[in-house]
Amino acid sequence: MASLPQLNAIPSSLSEDGFWRLFGRLEHERLDFKRGVPRDIRDAIPAMAMTDGGLIVHGVADDRRITGCPLSQNTQDRITRFAAECGVDVQLREIAIEGASTPKDPQHRHASPERKLLTICAVPEVRGRIVTTPDGRLLRRVGGDSQPLRGDAMARFVRERELRSGEDEPMVRVSAGRFDLATINAALAAGRRPPIDADDDSASACAAQTRREGSASKEAEVLRALTDLGVAVAAPPPLATSVLRAAAILFATDPRDVLRGAAVQLVRRIGIEPGPGPASARAEFAAPFPETVERCLAFIAEHTARIDVVAGIRRETLQEYPLPVLREAVVNALAHRDYNLSGATVDITIWDDRVEVRSPGSLPSHITKDNMRDEHYSRNPRIMRMLKTLGLVEEYGEGIDRMYREMEARLLDPPTFEATSSSVAVTLRNRSLADVDDQAWLLGFAEDVTPGERRALIVARRDGAVTRRALRPLMAESEVSAVLERAVAKGMLRRVGSAGGTRYMLGARAVGAGGVENRRRARLLEEIRRHGSITSAEAGEVLQASAHTARKLLNELALAGVLRAEGNTRGRKYRLA
Repeated sequence: MASLPQLNAIPSSLSEDGFWRLFGRLEHERLDFKRGVPRDIRDAIPAMAMTDGGLIVHGVADDRRITGCPLSQNTQDRITRFAAECGVDVQLREIAIEGASTPKDPQHRHASPERKLLTICAVPEVRGRIVTTPDGRLLRRVGGDSQPLRGDAMARFVRERELRSGEDEPMVRVSAGRFDLATINAALAAGRRPPIDADDDSASACAAQTRREGSASKEAEVLRALTDLGVAVAAPPPLATSVLRAAAILFATDPRDVLRGAAVQLVRRIGIEPGPGPASARAEFAAPFPETVERCLAFIAEHTARIDVVAGIRRETLQEYPLPVLREAVVNALAHRDYNLSGATVDITIWDDRVEVRSPGSLPSHITKDNMRDEHYSRNPRIMRMLKTLGLVEEYGEGIDRMYREMEARLLDPPTFEATSSSVAVTLRNRSLADVDDQAWLLGFAEDVTPGERRALIVARRDGAVTRRALRPLMAESEVSAVLERAVAKGMLRRVGSAGGTRYMLGARAVGAGGVENRRRARLLEEIRRHGSITSAEAGEVLQASAHTARKLLNELALAGVLRAEGNTRGRKYRLA
């Protein structure tokens, strides 16, 4: 999900290109486009309020033409009336789009630039109570849609929403010395906000009064920064700014001073038994969030295998467990745990055959083991938004799916999840269908190679060729032919023989795995995922190669069924199939 600016940070005037760069063209949980002020915002407003809040942009058509919707008296009255029916206080702002293209005829053949006014409606996230539509439905945002909750999912959501999140609890004692200024400044820089001066006031030769004034100034700067970052709530004088527990979890040098269980306990146990076994190493880490994650990963790396292997002309250092999967497991455990459980810690246990990461608290809201790859819900949205700013998470809701993909890429067992009323645990196993040399070889392939195709490649590499019969124990009978045909189309396998004597040997693309062509394919696929489509000219610029070379690679991927080509030769675009 794209990051959105705060309402007061949106420029009052933007070019059309600048508008799309700022907002993006895709609707998601926190962004909705409306041509005018339709009645269905009575669904969008409560759904956003019950998710993470967001922006509704009035004056953009479904085909993403900027049609305009000025903040007139009628527009304001209509939006605020619909919001009042849902019990949500919204904020409105008008912005101008300079040079917006306006169609002149029904065929949209000609356009002229002009100034269009848009109305932006900011919907706050609502906690501590339930917001429904005027007709009593409870909705949440899922992608760009507002969808209802029903049954048990609704009951759990209501129970959790009515409780105050642990991250929102105010800190009793606050001082600048509790916080790591370098981590705060990294977050401020990522959000393009001014930093705190990290100089040590006490080291100066100034008089005591000057030092006291400097200390008070530093306290004020820290409070300003935490408020800007959304982990403190400003209050008008004479009330004091309320610094929330989320601030300590993210930025405190030792968050245990605020929350006893805000730590990670790690242990390396010998053996594979399910019960307690002898421990060879222990550690406990409590530091600013990014540092805690890195220290946990370092402990896991120290107590799991790292194997040097040679794949072709490449030397690879292969970790026993993929680093992106470990990072996701640790970040999730810390970010989604229940911080109302003050005495419970995140626990990481390393066995000979697996790593277990256990987080305090049940699965939040409507999330279950069955839907966690497709749905997302932030028990601690302040923390999650800050992690997105810091780059510790990429897109909300995609982390679990990435864990599966990374494990599949090395033919490791998929992660398994266990959820109880008191904790959620993920287990990563080091069992793979491929040995470490084969796993390193598989790293040379792009993401378009499916797990089934990887299994076929491993057998062909090990035995010199693969047959349908050899694959049947590794996958469903119905998948075997399709897997082999796609691998041939992609150039990874080549068919030898016919009828009952048909076998499949490594193709040119597989023999060169990890080489230049494979890296080029991977780069093109990454660009298409980022931008939605690509032309051969654009691909040539990305690869720093001729358009002819780029077009050849794109057509190979289209032939393999990975991409689809749209349009004529000159204007052809390639998209993911």
